[in-house]
Amino acid sequence: PFTDQVSDLVYPDLSADALEVLRTLVFKQKQIPTRDGRWYSIRIMPYRTFDDRIDGLVITFINNSDIKHLEGDLLETEQAFRMILSSSPEKIIRLTTDWKILEFNPEAEKFFGKKRKDLISQNFIQLFVPEKARTTTENDLLKIVHQKTETRYKMQVQAAGGNIMELDWVVHILLSNHNNAAGFILIAKQ
Repeated sequence: PFTDQVSDLVYPDLSADALEVLRTLVFKQKQIPTRDGRWYSIRIMPYRTFDDRIDGLVITFINNSDIKHLEGDLLETEQAFRMILSSSPEKIIRLTTDWKILEFNPEAEKFFGKKRKDLISQNFIQLFVPEKARTTTENDLLKIVHQKTETRYKMQVQAAGGNIMELDWVVHILLSNHNNAAGFILIAKQ
């Protein structure tokens, strides 16, 4: 019996999950750690014979430790990014290449008089660039995105209270793993 097998898996419910799959005939899949820090994706499926009878289980173990460690590294990086973003005295805005807001730090919230949670996925240019400057701003930013290099750019924006101001922005292009522009970060001092 598979329950007699010894392993390093931290999976006390393995027998119960196996019995449930036999009872319901619905497969189960879980991410399970081992005592030594590895991770496995475990899938339990009913085994069907050629004449469509259930004759046991197929249990697949796939080592996905590398992926789990990358997820942990990514989570740490994201937490560090959020801390830096929140504590920066500069206005920092992260956009997609079609101007949707992905990030909006507390300094940007103060300057524009809007809350981050209300702006996510909204069009930055439609919200904050004066109507007369929108087409020029879009064209200029598209050129910068295609150049894929850090650039300084003066942009008119509508701040809190309707004040129109020209800010000096540093535009950082974010590249995908295919070296395509995936978005950009705008940073303004002042």
